[in-house]
Amino acid sequence: MTFSVSGRGINAVGTILVAVGALSACGVNTGGSPTATRGVVDEVAVDDRISVEPFTGTLLDGKRFDSRDLAGKVVVYNVWGSWCAPCRSEAANLEQVSQETKELGVQFVGVNVRDNDAAARAFEDRYGIAYSSISTDTSGKALLAFGPALPPSAVPSTMIVDAEGRLAVRIIGPVDATTLGTLISDTLAEATDGTAEPAR
Repeated sequence: MTFSVSGRGINAVGTILVAVGALSACGVNTGGSPTATRGVVDEVAVDDRISVEPFTGTLLDGKRFDSRDLAGKVVVYNVWGSWCAPCRSEAANLEQVSQETKELGVQFVGVNVRDNDAAARAFEDRYGIAYSSISTDTSGKALLAFGPALPPSAVPSTMIVDAEGRLAVRIIGPVDATTLGTLISDTLAEATDGTAEPAR
């Protein structure tokens, strides 16, 4: 997989949206837009990050989810659907990095969209996904929490939220394990190198 990395030091999350618009990674193959084998990575400068609104939902196993329970942790949210070919191509990568970063306190949460619970659970079983996902029926609140930074039709998308609850990285399109692992490591390192500050 080939990734184009852009947006390092961008001025605001809203600015990122201009280049991407309301696109869908599934089946798109135009210019610099994501395709089934290539995603676009936007990193948000620490000083320009905005807080992700708290949200709740129901997980595919029936348990309740509240994003506030993950306060103080780096969280990776992946927007996916069992119907999406690029989601299938990145599934093993996400699970791999989830396992590799678990001991570091990183939490992965899936956000299932435009799907049904039976198909979503079958997808998780097929690809060995161990982390939980918010069900389609309650995923709307999760999508709205990211505001304009997350185009509603961009599937798959992966959002890394820093320990202060702010959007640090947005990936539109499928992601490989090396890219995701590096971005998570960079976000984790902020807590120890003094670049992270509480959201105002």
